[in-house]
Amino acid sequence: MVQQQKLGRFKRLLGQTRKPNTQWKPNYGVLTQPKLQPLIVDGYPQFEKPYDPALRETPPTQRKYRSPLPPNMIQASRLSEDYNEDNFHELQSKFQFEVKGFFPEKAYQAEKEVFDTALNLHLVGWLKIRTTFMLGHLQGDTYAMSYFKKYLEEKHLSPEAGTIEWVHVFDYNTGLSTPLHYKHLFCVKDWRKYRTRKAHIMSMFEKWQIRRLQQSSLKRYEEELKVVEEQKVRNF
Repeated sequence: MVQQQKLGRFKRLLGQTRKPNTQWKPNYGVLTQPKLQPLIVDGYPQFEKPYDPALRETPPTQRKYRSPLPPNMIQASRLSEDYNEDNFHELQSKFQFEVKGFFPEKAYQAEKEVFDTALNLHLVGWLKIRTTFMLGHLQGDTYAMSYFKKYLEEKHLSPEAGTIEWVHVFDYNTGLSTPLHYKHLFCVKDWRKYRTRKAHIMSMFEKWQIRRLQQSSLKRYEEELKVVEEQKVRNF
C-alpha cells in the first residue's frame, strides 16, 4: 500500500521531480560543451567545400533583392561668407504653401498651370490642388524657389484656371543637404469613392447653409433694430 502511494505521487509530480538519466547522456553541469553544428546562412548549412565558381551558394529562386547603396549625404556649409553671387544657386531650399481660392472644372487647368511652372523650374516635391484650395511641399535650388514663391504671391494664374484669394508660405528653409528627400514632382490625386465624395459634399453644403442662415438672421435683426431706433418705439 505504501509503495502504491509513493508510485502515484511520483507520477503526479513527474514534471517537478525530473531526474537526469545518466545512462543516456552524461551530465557535465556548468562544463557542458556547445553543440557542434555548421554555420547556417539563409537556411543553408555552410560546410568546407573546395572553391568552384560554377556552384552557387543558393538556388536562383532564393536570391534576395539588394537595393543599391544610397548616395553619400553632402552637408551644406552654414557660413554665410562662403556664398556669393557666383555660387548662391548651389544652395538647396524648401517650403510649404497653402492657397485659398476658387478653381473651376475640378481644378484641372489650375493643376496643369501650377505643375508646369514648378516642373519648368526643376523643383521636386508634391502638389495637392482641389476646387477651393492648394497645398504643396517643394524643394529645389534657392533661385527657383524664390521665383515660384513670387509666382504664387503675385497670383500669376489665368482666369480660366481660377482666382487666388490669399497665399500662406511656411516652413521656409535654406541650406539643405543633398541629395534631397524627394526625387521628382507629382500631384496628389483624389481617389475617393463616389459615396465618400458625396458625403463630404453634403457636409460642406450643410455648413454653408447654416452659415447663410446665421448671416441672414443677423442682417434681419440689424434692420429691425434700425427701424426701432428711427421710430423711437423701444420699450425700456
